[in-house]
Formats: sequence, C-alpha cells, structure tokens
Amino acid sequence: MALALPDLVGGGAERVFLDIADGLLVRGVDVDVVVARDRGALRSTVPDGARTIVLGSEQVAACVPRFTRYLRTDQPGVVVSALSHMNLAAIAACRMLRPRMPVVVTQHNHLSTFTAHAQARRDRVMPTLIRCSYPWADRIVAVSQGVADDLAVTTGLERSSIDVAYNPVVFDRIAAAGAAPVDHPWLATKTGPVVLGIGRLVDQKDFATLIRAFSRLPGTCRLVILGEGEGRPSLEALAKDLGVAERVDLPGFVDNPYPALRAADCFVLSSRWEGLPTVLIEALAFDTPVVATDCDSGPAEILEGGAWGRLVPTVDPQRLAEAIAAALDGPRVDRPLARLPFQPETVTQRYLDLLPPPRARR
Repeated sequence: MALALPDLVGGGAERVFLDIADGLLVRGVDVDVVVARDRGALRSTVPDGARTIVLGSEQVAACVPRFTRYLRTDQPGVVVSALSHMNLAAIAACRMLRPRMPVVVTQHNHLSTFTAHAQARRDRVMPTLIRCSYPWADRIVAVSQGVADDLAVTTGLERSSIDVAYNPVVFDRIAAAGAAPVDHPWLATKTGPVVLGIGRLVDQKDFATLIRAFSRLPGTCRLVILGEGEGRPSLEALAKDLGVAERVDLPGFVDNPYPALRAADCFVLSSRWEGLPTVLIEALAFDTPVVATDCDSGPAEILEGGAWGRLVPTVDPQRLAEAIAAALDGPRVDRPLARLPFQPETVTQRYLDLLPPPRARR
C-alpha cells in the first residue's frame, strides 16, 4: 500500500499517516510512504519497515508523471493520499494506469473555511477541482462528520459517497513522552496557573483571540504557546499592546510538547476552523482541563458536545476567558472513554474495512 503526502513537515495529516503506516505494518501490510518533496521534520520518524519513496518534485502537481512511473514499477496495490493537492495528483496518477490502480483520498480540513481564507488562486478554486476529480476516487474519506458534511455542501458531492475515519492517536506513546521532564521554566517551577496553546502561528489557530482572552485573566496566570509561523510578529506586538508581554511566551516549535501538555493547568484550542484537531485528542491522554472553540469542525465531536471539556464560540475573547477561568478552578479528570474512538487499532481496522480490493501485481 502507498500512503501519499506532499512532504513530511510537522503537520497533523503527516503525523496521522505515519501512525496509520505503523498500524498497517503491525498487521503485516507492506507500506510505502510516498512524498513529492524530500523535506520535513518527520522524515526521521517514518516507521521501521516502511519504505520512503521520494518523487523529487517541489510542485505537487508536477509529480504526476513520476508518481505514475512509481505505481507502474512498484505496484503497491492501493494508494491512500492526504491533503487536497496530493489527492488530485494521486487520482491523476492512478487513472493513467491500465488497469487503473485503486485510490482512496482523505480530507483533513474544513474545506469551505479553508477556501474562504485562501490567498492563492489554486486554493480558492479547490472546491471546483475536487468536484471534478474526487468522483474518480474509489473512496473519499473525511476525518470527521463535520468535515464530511462540509465537503459535500461545498463541492456538491453526494454525502453518501463520503465515509468517515477518525485520526489515530497513540495514547500510550503520548503518555510515555509526557513523562519526560518539563523544559519550560514556567511549567517546571510554577508561581501561578499556566495556560497552554499548541499549533502553527497562523490565522487559522487564532492565537490572537487566546492572547486577548488571557489578558482578562488574573495577573498570576501565564500563557505559553508552542509553535512557529508567520504570525509571530503580530502576536508578540498584540501581547505588548495589551500589557501582558511579560506573561506570554512563544518559545517556538518543540519536538516533544507532551510534558508541557501534562504540566499545564489548562490547554486551549482557539482555532477558527479545523478538520479534526489531533492536538485536542492528544490532550485527552492527560487529565489537563481543556477549553476549545466550537469551530467547524472537530472539537464538538472530540469532546462529545462538551462532556470532556468546555466549548465556546469562535473569536470571542470574553467567553474564552470565562471558560479558561472556570477550567482553572475546576478538577482534573481522567477521560478514558473519550479516547476509545481514536485508538490506533480502531482506526487501522476502519481504514482496512474501507479499502477497495488492491490491484493484483503483475
């Protein structure tokens, strides 16, 4: 089986596919991790036993001839791809073969919101490209019910043609990684409650609203946001303008955020939109109180409508501040039942159930 991605940067979809690869290998399935570009922080975390196939194309659309050549030569049987541009490339490459190779495309983000905020024209026309291309896939898989519903509405695809498979999260691995010492001094030696955010410093994650909400909390609180991105200068300026710069720290991307997630007094997901935010599922590995925006889509599904954490409207600093304050005053609660739908064994079996029969090797 070939799992296809643009590259192996540290994003959620890339981590998800590597965990799926690991689950498939455990079940005796041969796995190739196929990437257009040979780059990314996750390059060294490809599971033992999986081959890495680099197509060597900076532009995903330009990798189709090399992708087709790989499929014809190595005959992986079935292709499962992630992220819209790679999905289009995978469909094109599989259609060039005779007989055609089965392909499963996966949708990881809330398409309508992503398109509304897109800067590049190729991203703004993605719903049209998907409407024309995805019907040629053997399966369309969304990572949440909300993503599936939005994909159908935005593209005109039949909702019945879209299946759902949640992202896997290896909770035992996360718990083990979280047992490591905490590096950040505010979390290692606390002088007051510490609120934690994790994610890329981009508009989608809306850390600006988190900083505005944080500025309304007592002066004993501190805020740590782990991640990197082009939004750093504006976030630092906002913290300064609000008079909380000395209590807000943006230390950048960290390889192991789990000790911080374990030690924090509250984890906050402040996103304007998501697909199925893996970091929110990962937070369920610990008893850290959780607050999340009820954005499209994912948080309400993960937290079962608020049963496992507080949900607030998007872009509402006052409501977010109130929820954080309540979470800081509330108890820490273990959430084993919340983890069940995202266990790797459950998700791996779901994908195996959804896969079309592989093309026989010649």
